[in-house]
Amino acid sequence: MTHTLSYERYQDKVLAGWIGKSIGGVIGAPLENHKFYHDLTVDRLWPETVGANDDLDIQIVWLEAMQERGVHLTARDLAEFWQDRCFYNFLDYGYFLYNYQRGIGPPLSGTWNNRFFEESEGCPIRSEIWGFVCPGNPRLAAELARLDGQLDHGGLSVEIEMVQSAAAAQAFVCDDLERVLAAGLSVLPAGSRLPAVVSRVRGICAGHRDPYAAWRLIIREYGDRDSSKAITNFALVLMALFLGGGDFRQTTLLCANGGWDTDCTAATACALLAVMLGTEGLPSEWVERLDNKLISDLNVRHKNALLVDFAEETCRVGVEMAAARNRLIELTGAPSVTVRPAPRAAVGIEVEYPADPVLWRERATPVRLIVRNPLSGPAEGVLRLTAPSEVVCDPAEAKIVVPAKGQQELTISVVRRDADGWLADKNLFEARWMERGGEEVARTFGLGGARQWQVYGPYWDAWDRTRTPVCPYYNETTRCHPHRANCAADSYTHYVQLDRPYLDESRLVHEDIPSELPLCLEAAEDRITASQLGGFVGPAVYYFVRTFRACGPLGDFSLAFGRVGPLRVWIDGEEAAAHEGFRPWCPVEFAEMIGVKLDGHPRRLVVKALRLTDAFTFSLMVLGTGDPERKRGISWMHDGLEDRPVGEAGRGEAV
Repeated sequence: MTHTLSYERYQDKVLAGWIGKSIGGVIGAPLENHKFYHDLTVDRLWPETVGANDDLDIQIVWLEAMQERGVHLTARDLAEFWQDRCFYNFLDYGYFLYNYQRGIGPPLSGTWNNRFFEESEGCPIRSEIWGFVCPGNPRLAAELARLDGQLDHGGLSVEIEMVQSAAAAQAFVCDDLERVLAAGLSVLPAGSRLPAVVSRVRGICAGHRDPYAAWRLIIREYGDRDSSKAITNFALVLMALFLGGGDFRQTTLLCANGGWDTDCTAATACALLAVMLGTEGLPSEWVERLDNKLISDLNVRHKNALLVDFAEETCRVGVEMAAARNRLIELTGAPSVTVRPAPRAAVGIEVEYPADPVLWRERATPVRLIVRNPLSGPAEGVLRLTAPSEVVCDPAEAKIVVPAKGQQELTISVVRRDADGWLADKNLFEARWMERGGEEVARTFGLGGARQWQVYGPYWDAWDRTRTPVCPYYNETTRCHPHRANCAADSYTHYVQLDRPYLDESRLVHEDIPSELPLCLEAAEDRITASQLGGFVGPAVYYFVRTFRACGPLGDFSLAFGRVGPLRVWIDGEEAAAHEGFRPWCPVEFAEMIGVKLDGHPRRLVVKALRLTDAFTFSLMVLGTGDPERKRGISWMHDGLEDRPVGEAGRGEAV
C-alpha cells in the first residue's frame, strides 16, 4: 500500500522523533543500570546537567554514511564508517571491532566470541534512523536495521532493532500504537519469540494498570542480571507504551521508574511516541530545556549541531530513499535532491565459515568462498588466494566459471606450515577474482588464532579443611568410614581452597610439570567452560598456563579475567593478583583488571581458578587503550598477540 505524506508533516515528525530520542536519553541517563523500581514523579525527572546522548551517536554516523555513499548501503559501508567516525570500542562494540580488524566481517562479527553481549541493547538503541529515512516502509527499514545490527550483535538484539525500525517507519503514516507494533512484528522471521513477548506484556498491562504490579510481573518473566540485556529493555519499553496511554510525560516516567537501561528505554519509547504525536504533542517546557541541541562526543560533522538542522538533513536522505528504494511513500512538496544510482552490478566475493573462524595449531580450517555473478552473461576467471607466509591455502588458485545470475563456490583448506611456531591472533587473507578481460575484485578475510593453554587439574580436597584441618577419617589413629566421623557431607561433595597449593606452584609459575599430565587445550574463543575440561563434576581447582607475546603494538595493557570463583594470577613467576568470592560470569571485571607490559618478549601467565559449583566459566581478554584521541574505532581488545604452542609437555588430549 502506497502512502502520501506532505514533506512539511514528514519533517515535523522526524524533528519530533529526534527531540523525543534526545529527551528520553537525557532523562533516563541518571538512572541507568538501576535494577529496581523507582517512585519518581514527573516533576523530578529532568537532570541538572545535559550530557552527550550515546544512543544518538552512532545514528549520526549512519546518517553521514548515507549522505556520503548514498542510500544503497552495505554492511561493509557501515563497518567502515564506524571505524572512521566512532570511537566506541568497548564491550559489544569492542567485540565487533576486534572481529572486524581480524577480517571476520558481518554477520559473524556480531556473534563470534561475543557470548555475553551478543543479545544486549547496543543495536536496538540505534534503530530509529532506518525508520526515519524509510517512512511508510517497515520492511525496508527492517532490512537496513538488520545490516546494522549484525555488525555487533545477533539473535534477539537484531530482531528487536528490526521491529523498532519497522515500527518507526509505520509511525509516519499511522498513529495507532497497536497497528504500529503490528507493522514492526510483521518483519520478523518465522519462529521469533518477539510476538509472544509483545502479547505477554500487553496482557500483563491490560490486567494490571498499577505500574509497579505490571513491572513486577514483567521483570519476573524477562529480567536479567545484565542491565543492558535487549529482551528485558524491550519488555520495559512495551510496558511504558502500553501503560503510558499516548501521554509523553507518563511514558517517559514509566521508563525512568522501570530501571535497567533507562536512558535506552526512555529514548526508544519517547522517539517512537514522538513520531506518532508530532512536535505539537511534546511537552513544551522539556523541548525548551533541550535547547534544540544535538550533543555528540563523536568526531563527526554534526557534532553539537542543531536538532532542527539534523532533522532536515535526515529528511533529505529520506527523499532520496523514496526516489531510489522506497516506493511505498509519496512525499508531496519535497525539495529536489540528487538521487544517486545504485552501484554498478559486478561480480563479487563472499566469505563463509563452515566451522569456527579460527586458525589451529595443526588441524585444517575450511573457508568457503562464494563468487556471485549478477550479470546476464557467464563470468570466467581465476580465483587466487594470498595468505600469510606461515599459512598454506589448498587450493591457492582455481579456474572458475560462474553462470549468469548465479554463483560458484570454492571451499579451501587453511593450515599452518609449522605446528611448533608462534600462533598469531590475527591472520589476514586476500581472495582476488581476475576475470578474463581484465576485471578484478578482491575481498579480505581473516582467521583468529586459537588460544594455546595447558590446563592442570582437577584437584580437590576430600574433606572440608577449613572446618577440620586434620582428616577425620584417615589419620594416625583412625581409619574409618566418613559417616562415622560425622562427615557424611564429604561423601556427596568435595572442597577447594584458594590458599592451598594442590601441586608445586613455585615450580609451575616458572616451568611446566609434565608428570601432572596437563591438558593441551586449544580454545577457539576467549571463554573456557567446564565441558572443555573433561567430564569431572563438582568443586575443583584448575591451573591455566599460557605463554604469549606481542607481535603488534607494544606498551602497557591490561589482563581482564572473567571468572565465577576465586582466582590467583602469576605473571613471569610473580604473583600479580588474587580475587575471592563467587560471581556470575562476565568477560570483564573492571575493578579486577591487571596491568601488564608487552615488549615483544614472552610472558608466562599462570591462573589458579576455583570451580565452586558444577558450572564453570573462565575467560581472558588482553585490553589495550584503543584510540587515545577518541577519534577512530580501534577495539579495546588487543589483536597483536601470538601464542606459543604448548607442545607435547603433557599427554592430555587437545580440545
